[in-house]
Amino acid sequence: MSTLVLPSLATFAALCLTFGTAGTVKGLTGFGMPLVGIPLTILLLDVPPTTVMGWMLAPIFITNLAQLISSRHRAAVVVGLWPLFAGLLLAMLASVPLLARLHQDQLSLLVGVLVLLVTLSQFMRPWRVAPAWRRAFLFTAGVVSGAVGGATSFFGFPAVHALLAVDLDKTGFIFSVSLMFLVGGVVIAAALGGYGLIGGADLVISALVVAPALAGLWLGQRLRGRLSLLAFQRLVRVVLLLVGCSMIYKGL
Repeated sequence: MSTLVLPSLATFAALCLTFGTAGTVKGLTGFGMPLVGIPLTILLLDVPPTTVMGWMLAPIFITNLAQLISSRHRAAVVVGLWPLFAGLLLAMLASVPLLARLHQDQLSLLVGVLVLLVTLSQFMRPWRVAPAWRRAFLFTAGVVSGAVGGATSFFGFPAVHALLAVDLDKTGFIFSVSLMFLVGGVVIAAALGGYGLIGGADLVISALVVAPALAGLWLGQRLRGRLSLLAFQRLVRVVLLLVGCSMIYKGL
């Protein structure tokens, strides 16, 4: 359990910077707050991954809820994506006990390499899925993402790639990915609390960094409105490349 009582001024300033940056990325692409914020915070403050996961809880919940509300008119898109959500939830519930047991650095290195390989393949030849295989494809992507995410808290791969492959519009993508991270975040929060990996001080810090995360989210959303669908999809892939590199760095 974390022994941190209160953050120093320097620590809080670093947290505002990292969560503001992560919020901006999320506002631009619809995802990326934990994927960007966790490695960046670990790099700047040298704290355990599970501690940073605890600090992420309130910003993840609030920003995803805000995006769900703003894109709620596309909520019907989830009906066609139920295999992905079902696979994700089932696999996360099965694998989340590993969060307190496995070596996080080795897992981050492995997932980072996989993210880089698959994202690079997206630049060369984007995934396309025939309608007959769509349900099986989405369910498989959900299971893989949930299995990896339950053990590492990084559950966007390859689910984000799958959402790109089914050619959602920007708003439909934002709603779907926000719901996915909100559901996954609830599972991770329950695991962190249940295994005693976070404490009351971590929850206080988590509440304090909501404001910079929301400020970054607002900025990213303003910038997103100026992007075409093609530019938006390319930006998502660039973010995934950066995430893969950061996870490899963390693992090493």
